[in-house]
Amino acid sequence: MRLFSFVFAMIALAATVVGSGPVRAETLVGSNVDSRVIVGMKANADGVQTFLPDGWSVVPFPGGPLKGANLLFVMIDSRLEMDPEGKPLAPASRRAVALIGLGKQVDGDAVRMFVLRLYTTSPDRDPYSNAQRAAIAREYAETGPADGERNSSDFWRVIPEAGGKIVVRLDYMTGSRNWVSGETLPYSAAVPDFSRIYRYDQLVEVVMSQGMGKPMNGELKLDISVLELAEALDGTEEVVAVMDVPVYVRKVYLP
Repeated sequence: MRLFSFVFAMIALAATVVGSGPVRAETLVGSNVDSRVIVGMKANADGVQTFLPDGWSVVPFPGGPLKGANLLFVMIDSRLEMDPEGKPLAPASRRAVALIGLGKQVDGDAVRMFVLRLYTTSPDRDPYSNAQRAAIAREYAETGPADGERNSSDFWRVIPEAGGKIVVRLDYMTGSRNWVSGETLPYSAAVPDFSRIYRYDQLVEVVMSQGMGKPMNGELKLDISVLELAEALDGTEEVVAVMDVPVYVRKVYLP
């Protein structure tokens, strides 16, 4: 197995419930084609804990490129979202920022991935019961030769309805990208018994990762002033990983 395939298999493993349970029927509820940018941060654990449900304690990702991160900013640019029959939704595209964290069961061994908050241009699509409307603008460009490294420039500006902003600017020289398949089982932090199954294929590049000893060949700038994130991002936070996902194809199931 190639290194990156192994790495992302470990991410998927860390993001699902530990242990086995009864086999249940699955229901396809939709599919989507996105591009994404993931910023993994080592944030104030007490601040991240405020987003988790009772009975769960925040833990960092244990390995792979996200090792050490306890809060992920997943910047999502959905190009096409479809219903179970493959028909485009209305609107068929949207943008969103998902805040993701791992939690360990206080009185058990289970580890779950939780969707902590969703800032989105389509708040009516709220499967995790924690969506907040936001205006989200993105500017993206990739320049360079057809057969070599390219200069990737990505700018996101997110203005949540409740106030504040999330501004992300990523500029870097592309390197090795890999096609990876995986599965995750994210739960809602607001309704902790609710989960969905994601089966995906993605083109991904690890732009930087402390856990893998990979420095960034470029620059990342963040400007975050959302009030509900002030305790988690109290000035001691540290970026430990950045991943660029120019192609993300996913099917969504209910367990």
